[in-house]
Amino acid sequence: MSSQRAGVKSDFPRELSGSVALVDEKILIDTETWGARELFEVICSRYFELGNEGAYPPSWEVNGIGSHDVSEQLIKLNKHIEAMGMVGSLGESNPPVLSISKLPPSRDVMVAWQQTLLWGVMALFLTSVGYFWISEYGHGSNPAGVSPIFQALLYFAIPIILALVIASNLRLKVARWFDVEIGHILPIVLPIPSWWAFGIAGTLGQKRVDLVPMPSRRALGSIELVVPSVLFLSGTILTIAGLLMTPSYPPELERAPIVFDTNLLSGSVLDSWLGDEVAIRLQWLHPMGIAGVGLSIVGWGLILPIPGLPGDRLLQSILGPSETMKGPTQTSIFLASLLVMVIVFATAKWTPWVFLAFVAAWQRFNPDGTQQPVVLDEYLGLEDHVRSRFVAMATIILFVGLPSPVPSFELEDYDSGISTSDWPEELILSPGGEETLDLTLQPEGVLPVSGWIQIRIEGAEASNWEVNSSCPENSGQCRFSEVTQTESKELSLTISSPDEDFLPHNLIILLEIPGFEKEHVILMTNSSQIGPKDPFWSYNGDSESPVICSDFLIGEGGGNLTIDDPYWYFVNETDMTPGLQEVCLEGHPGAIQRSSILDDQGRSYAPPVTLQNGNNTYGPWTLAIHDSGNKIQVDGEWLLPSGFASTGSVLIHSDVGSAFCPSSEVIAEVDTDSNWSYQMGNYSAVRLTGSLLGNGSLGLGSTGWLAVCEENAMMQYRIEEAVDVFVSPGGIESGLTDGTFWIHNRGQEKLSVSVEMYGDSTDGGIWNVDYPEEVVNGSMEMANASADGRDDLERSIWVSADPFGITIHLSARCPVEGC
Repeated sequence: MSSQRAGVKSDFPRELSGSVALVDEKILIDTETWGARELFEVICSRYFELGNEGAYPPSWEVNGIGSHDVSEQLIKLNKHIEAMGMVGSLGESNPPVLSISKLPPSRDVMVAWQQTLLWGVMALFLTSVGYFWISEYGHGSNPAGVSPIFQALLYFAIPIILALVIASNLRLKVARWFDVEIGHILPIVLPIPSWWAFGIAGTLGQKRVDLVPMPSRRALGSIELVVPSVLFLSGTILTIAGLLMTPSYPPELERAPIVFDTNLLSGSVLDSWLGDEVAIRLQWLHPMGIAGVGLSIVGWGLILPIPGLPGDRLLQSILGPSETMKGPTQTSIFLASLLVMVIVFATAKWTPWVFLAFVAAWQRFNPDGTQQPVVLDEYLGLEDHVRSRFVAMATIILFVGLPSPVPSFELEDYDSGISTSDWPEELILSPGGEETLDLTLQPEGVLPVSGWIQIRIEGAEASNWEVNSSCPENSGQCRFSEVTQTESKELSLTISSPDEDFLPHNLIILLEIPGFEKEHVILMTNSSQIGPKDPFWSYNGDSESPVICSDFLIGEGGGNLTIDDPYWYFVNETDMTPGLQEVCLEGHPGAIQRSSILDDQGRSYAPPVTLQNGNNTYGPWTLAIHDSGNKIQVDGEWLLPSGFASTGSVLIHSDVGSAFCPSSEVIAEVDTDSNWSYQMGNYSAVRLTGSLLGNGSLGLGSTGWLAVCEENAMMQYRIEEAVDVFVSPGGIESGLTDGTFWIHNRGQEKLSVSVEMYGDSTDGGIWNVDYPEEVVNGSMEMANASADGRDDLERSIWVSADPFGITIHLSARCPVEGC
């Protein structure tokens, strides 16, 4: 451009007044004006040596004028042209390209009063969330002694608001240190504790990131690190403080509590201070601790490299905006995000993690919808020590701040019984030995547990065993109360085995806790014992063709099994090889009913089994048959038969477990002077009072057992859904003695009566039978069955009933040596 400016002369005639004579003046007017490009070229030339023009004018390749640093010159230039609404930026190329563009409009998302209103509303939301947790767990640790609403403010809302205010102001100061007006942050609160327990869910910047030019990558990274770091650090501190304020004793709970979990840093610190109590206190965490967990999660989430979050802008600071936005880099990050999303979808047990993974992948898939930060001086780059500092801080937050896979969940079995998961299931003893067993009483849930413990031994020779306990009563029953997770109790059992070789037995430990009754079975065995490996025969088949099986340990050399009973025979081979072998017996009709020996629980015994090995004889082994013994048939409500129980008797029923009599004397009562009905649930008991003159009925369901308890005696019955017929004395499908018995038809239809005979001697002359042709519904009839003639036969009598009628079964078999 020429320094001589072309122009034209112009005479402006004007009138002169007064006596002053003026000389005409010549005024030069430019024939051309400067454009924006020429203007910025002149201005930039004051700070830079301009080279070739860039691809998009106005832009030039530049060097600092007078060998000055280009980054320092850029700062001076931007101060000069800021008033013009323009801004200069340097690319990362060498030499750098200086570009002049319009300064983004600097405007707040909200004006001051809107920001104040939003913070107030968010504080109100936080208070409501805090009040929810205060009301859930009671006042808990409340050193200030204030009301619940003030506790919600003091221990929940204010700590979160204070942490956010510190983060916002520190971010503001860091930004101003770099001559950037970034504005405050705005909190995001979800006041739905049932879905998001922590209240605080995130933060937003007051200004859009694409409208706030950053002078350098260092400025961008420093500013974006502030909020995640402050929230993570303050959340960790509040978590530790809240857990220290949480009592170890559970509060009064009306519903399932929410269990929280900490990040790695606070969890490690607390474990070193409190040990096992950490897991206990997290079940009813103090609101300040809940606030801390929430802040930690939000701080950790903000540092993740998800577009739109500070972590992604920190990544751009570390890699450089241009490098980050390149296609290969974006593709690599997107594929990594997609892989993380798939893993999270497959493994996550907490819904927010799934949502976060989806948002991360979607934002990477759609980068154009995300506001990108503007870095003015990319040529300056990022010093290695600054980059290392950024990477180290982000890595520390990501790893030591890693939340639990499930930071919060509802504890379902908060009101439960005693945990038996650590109790043994098998004890190996020696003959004549003594074993001490220490059992820890610890609740499965969080509430204090009180109840009773019953201890008994079941098996073929239960009376030869001795069990002593640490209970003061030491009578097979033990009372315990107020057992908590921090105040567990010990039950010590001393078990003395028989002096000689013994068969396996079960140690039954019954936990009587109202609503949470439980049975724990410990198998007591001798590892070197040859013979049965289980305390009972398992029962298959039916009463007419029963099959019983059990595992036997056969010693070296094998052997031959024998039984001496006309009603039973071996199903499999009797010539046994060494090792564990299954042995099964099948019975002729009446085999189980013929057994005249019952164990303490009413089970029938199978015949003795002997193992012959050369000159050595092992056994005989006599085991009871599981699921044998007395039973009742139920069809709807079950009418209590006359003579079934007496005044003061306690009836107890359950669908599962073993029959037992209740330890507590506090039992529901029913007056039997008039008609009565009682619905029995699982492990429910009722005491009969009055004269028993009224008709009574029980709701028993279709399975389980019913026991009649009188002082120290117990009679138990298995429950089966079938035609309601009762036989006395004896019972339905139970062995009857010779003589008279009564058949009660308590169903809705009349039933015919028939007789079936079995055995290898079915001559009509061996039985004397008298029975009715039918039994009308609601009535009872007398029948008689007795032996007649030969007295050398093995006999069995029982009665069964089904919808087709009532059958009296008579079985007679010759003894083993023959008739």
